[in-house]
Amino acid sequence: MERGYTEHNAQLVAKEITNLHKELIPLWQIWVTNGTCSDYEQDGYSIKGLMKKLSMQFPAALLTIDWLIKEPEKAKVALKRQH
Repeated sequence: MERGYTEHNAQLVAKEITNLHKELIPLWQIWVTNGTCSDYEQDGYSIKGLMKKLSMQFPAALLTIDWLIKEPEKAKVALKRQH
């Protein structure tokens, strides 16, 4: 909530973050600790690219990368629709 989320949205993000891929956990911890948006690329998409091109906030972009790791085909189809 300190980063501008409503209580409801913070709870939704927190629930999703508990299942975050192990490689992404340090990026989440850095953001929570000091607000630094680290980058990570998966299948041609990056956190910072998603933030810029799709106006996502860091948690949404991080969860999108997590989705690309876990369900790449579904995530790619959905992302292509947003371009």
